[in-house]
Amino acid sequence: MKRRFVVGIVAGVLVGVAGVGTLYGIGHLNSAAGESGSSSILSGSFYNKAKANALKQVVQAKYIGEGLDEDMLEGIYRGYVYGVGDTYTSYLSEEAFNKEQTEAAGNYLGTGIRFTWGITNQYLIVTEVIPNSPAEQAGIIVGDKIFAVDGIKALGSNETKIYEKLIYNGTDPVVYTIKNNDETETREVSLVADVVKINLIESKLLDNGVGYVDLDGLVDGSTEQISVQIDELINKGATSLILDLRSVYSDNLGEVQKLCDLFLDEQVVFSVKHKDGTVTPYKTQNGKYDLPLAVLTGTYTEGVLEAFPAAIQTLDRGVLVGEETAGNGTTQVRVPLEDGSGLSITTGLVLDAKGNQIKDNGVAPSVVQKTITENSLELVTTGTLKLENDVILQKAIEVLK
Repeated sequence: MKRRFVVGIVAGVLVGVAGVGTLYGIGHLNSAAGESGSSSILSGSFYNKAKANALKQVVQAKYIGEGLDEDMLEGIYRGYVYGVGDTYTSYLSEEAFNKEQTEAAGNYLGTGIRFTWGITNQYLIVTEVIPNSPAEQAGIIVGDKIFAVDGIKALGSNETKIYEKLIYNGTDPVVYTIKNNDETETREVSLVADVVKINLIESKLLDNGVGYVDLDGLVDGSTEQISVQIDELINKGATSLILDLRSVYSDNLGEVQKLCDLFLDEQVVFSVKHKDGTVTPYKTQNGKYDLPLAVLTGTYTEGVLEAFPAAIQTLDRGVLVGEETAGNGTTQVRVPLEDGSGLSITTGLVLDAKGNQIKDNGVAPSVVQKTITENSLELVTTGTLKLENDVILQKAIEVLK
């Protein structure tokens, strides 16, 4: 999902769970507490029921707020998986797992608002409204300012609570206190999250025959759509291409391989190292397009997708412009639990065409161009950034001349 200049949700992409099956539900884990043997998650040295009860009693007796059993148990599950020490291996609540499954299919689940902090850090500014979403239907537009959500003021000191409200995708309504951009009108809008089909790919023919393709995600079928739009750009006169990946997180291994195949001739373009030490190479067949190519990257270019800019640069097929990628070159599977929650698990490390690990290293562009203050200021005051003012895009156009 689009995360350029946006503080928000990390959208994941499901990479096949074939052969993994459904893990034991939370009820099974709890019942295992009384079993002996180190294989049980909640037994032996792994879990001390008496200690857990003591913690509960102390919290209930001393904590100024209300400690809810359900939330505290969720914390145990999150903490247990967190203990592996990998940022990208995590426990997902039922709500979070449902959202990621929905977005893996190319849909959006939420109220339809994407946002960033305003210039004073005392409000959020709407940077995008998803078409056909609850927010659009309620008349919210780009540039509107959110001053409170369910009565919680949009202040830096309330950041965690505000984010919880903004990413909530349950069935209860959430009330947004909104002002228009010049703050002359205030209204309260009640929104309920919904599933919305979204367009992940947009394209436009720029001046000098530059075809611009902007990706908002990469799911099953995306590469075919990209190819259709590139063909249309070529028919309109495109003589070079810019592929914008600054907003994209994807772990759809098959689609990343297909994306490489659009631009790279037959060869190994990247590989994946598995837990047992074996390495699986991924090859292309025949690159369909040979137009000059620039790929825009940034800190939100994440996941298996990072294999694509790495291949483009390592195999000298095009130029990377922007900032270093996230350094999360891993393969993931998401496994459902019986109660609706799930696990996101790192299963492999992505290596570039020369065998270099991408995880923790990222892919550094050959042409470095950072976002300038003026770009950030335009975004936090108007909620949008015009293409002609986007210094990274303009640098890529310059490189292609």
